[in-house]
Amino acid sequence: MRVVGSGALNLDFFYEIEDLRLLKSSKGLVPGGEVWGSRKEFEVLREELEQKGRFIAQSGGGSAANTIFALKTWGFETGFIGIVGADEEGEAILAELEGVDLSRVIRRGYSACCLIIIDAQKDRAILVSPHSEEPSLTHFSCQTNSDEWLHLSSLITDEGFSFHCQLKKNHPGPFSIDPGEIYARRGFEALKNFFQKAKLVFITSQELEILKITPEEITAFGPKLFLKQGGKGATIYDGKPKNIPPATPPEIVDNTGAGDVFDAGVIAGILSGLSLEKAGKLGAAMAAISLRDYARKGYPLPEEFSAKLKEIKNATG
Repeated sequence: MRVVGSGALNLDFFYEIEDLRLLKSSKGLVPGGEVWGSRKEFEVLREELEQKGRFIAQSGGGSAANTIFALKTWGFETGFIGIVGADEEGEAILAELEGVDLSRVIRRGYSACCLIIIDAQKDRAILVSPHSEEPSLTHFSCQTNSDEWLHLSSLITDEGFSFHCQLKKNHPGPFSIDPGEIYARRGFEALKNFFQKAKLVFITSQELEILKITPEEITAFGPKLFLKQGGKGATIYDGKPKNIPPATPPEIVDNTGAGDVFDAGVIAGILSGLSLEKAGKLGAAMAAISLRDYARKGYPLPEEFSAKLKEIKNATG
């Protein structure tokens, strides 16, 4: 089965700074938080980071894009639906997704860009500047198939959200969503339709607090839920809650995208025949490995994925 992602296609710029409070143009950023702003606000903050922080790395990004990148690295058939700029940034974003079916990606305008700011505690805050023509997605009609697993993460604009609502409505196959903070801030009522059709929901404790709901209120709509709790592991909600302990990382350099790798590990585990619990353990193991380097550079290699999959599949209990 092909896994098709849809969400933002970003070019991420990583900076390190001692304390976020040193930034005058931080736009309300807090450790672990995510906000969005205009391209002008992006450039102002980036200029301040050049003066007060340290540039670390550049990488393709976006939650669903990270999940698809991991899955294609591990040998799964993948695709993507979205929009990317007809610019140098767009070229860089697509180059990292070589091997993914990109026939349903529009190229126009200038690309979405993201500042990922890592503080002294190795926690990160994110400012996203959306694609210049993301609203045009509302006029984009594309088909998905019953043999495709659709995985969604957030887009920023109202038009992007409406596009995802329509994409989900017309999708005939299995579906999962990781709403992130951006969609969580739209509220529980706005997300109900996504939960009703989902096979899996991936969500963090912080996003649940934003939504002001319990995991059981989501699973009442039918999906299995993975509550991601960072260094504390995860909890599966499918009847009686089951705890997934955190895996021990080889090294902690950067936690950006670790939750997206967790999603990829779970989806890969289910497609490989694992139970929900074992798929959760695979997700935790893959996420832990990804912490060893910045952005996608730390993602598990195919041989690391295969070895861990075999280990978990053969484990008793």
